[in-house]
Amino acid sequence: MFITQISVYLENSKGILRSMTKALAKSQIDMLALSIADTKEFGIARIIVREKDLKPAIEALRDGGLMAKTSDVLCIAVPNEPAGLDRVLAIIEKADISIEYLYSLNYIIDEQAIMVLRLQTDAMQKSDIVDLLNDNNVKMVGQEEINKL
Repeated sequence: MFITQISVYLENSKGILRSMTKALAKSQIDMLALSIADTKEFGIARIIVREKDLKPAIEALRDGGLMAKTSDVLCIAVPNEPAGLDRVLAIIEKADISIEYLYSLNYIIDEQAIMVLRLQTDAMQKSDIVDLLNDNNVKMVGQEEINKL
């Protein structure tokens, strides 16, 4: 289902990524997933942590002088086999939903790869997306399952 993601805005300068990881390390925060996208001027690090670490992570990042916010993202389990991801993407495409970004966790649940997706939800409400994926037998992963990793 939906899980909480932390987005950290990073200026494109030497050592800034280390300042982020150092802030999290000092607070003993374990990153379960990390994705970084950048432009010429800044980058965005997207991080998944266990629920108990959300507030401490945000506080550590902000105390380290970084801008961080949370948002809800979809988390699904994809069969770890050829065409596993393609099948899910076909369902999303058929429903005329755009994917803003996608990245994976370095974990497997029930022999399935775990993927994080940010979908454009203009056309559909979150509950409609959940129904669409449920109707097509796509396993969704909730925060409780992420907390067990």
